[in-house]
Amino acid sequence: MTGSGSAEAPRVTIRRLVEVPEAERGFQPRRMTSPAELARRNAALLQLVAPALETIAAWAPAGARAGLRDRAEAALQGFDALHDRRPVADNRGGSGFNDSLWLTLLARAFAPRLVIESGTHKGHSAWLFRQACPDAEIHSFDISWDYLKHREADVSYHREDWSEADQKFSDTAESLVFFDDHMSHARRIEEAWARGFRLLLLDDNFPAHQLHATGGPPLPSLAMLLDPALRDGQELSWTRNGKAYSTVFREAEATRARGLVAAHLVLPELAPVTAQPPGSRLTVVKLVE
Repeated sequence: MTGSGSAEAPRVTIRRLVEVPEAERGFQPRRMTSPAELARRNAALLQLVAPALETIAAWAPAGARAGLRDRAEAALQGFDALHDRRPVADNRGGSGFNDSLWLTLLARAFAPRLVIESGTHKGHSAWLFRQACPDAEIHSFDISWDYLKHREADVSYHREDWSEADQKFSDTAESLVFFDDHMSHARRIEEAWARGFRLLLLDDNFPAHQLHATGGPPLPSLAMLLDPALRDGQELSWTRNGKAYSTVFREAEATRARGLVAAHLVLPELAPVTAQPPGSRLTVVKLVE
């Protein structure tokens, strides 16, 4: 016995589902599977995301506003089964459970006819977009395919920066552009606006005091662009994994990009409900016309 009293310790039945390589242990999915507890969790998630969905509904393409919440709720209810069959089991360095859930909810809610992704990585998020938007035209850009593990047959993959592509995009009024490429949010906002896109999703939108939270943060992030405390020429420095980093904030760059942002919303963190690792401050951005 390891404790006082005579009560028998609760018994736990364990059975192995898959053989997990040593290198991947700690990165395999972990979640409740009891139907009643999943229902309770989903109810709590819906309560958490509902205010955000109400806010961004007004930013959706006109044709997608009707039924937006219903589509998002249906996506939430089916997400665990979807995530369990993802082709990239180990997506380290990319979207985890919580961010994947948000990507799925938003893609289903906005129902875009065109999806642009900058930052292919292993191919996980492009796969998610295809599951959520089966009829959409999807383009995924990255300057390197070194990490690419999965390709969807009907997704167009481009090994180049999206700003250098000669591709002419139609349906920009009914589109969603996802930037997960660690590039300056100021630059990406200006590029997207110039190409006619008005609805963006920015990853890694960390404020100046949290730049250490991710490797290679976008500099500047949208949070930095909108931070009134930052001054032109101010140096920011941080450390991560034994390396020292620094950057200098430029107000002129911030001013140009800031003027193109009509509205934005940092999406609520889902970790308090899911007990999965925290997300990366995904942020929805509506650009000016």
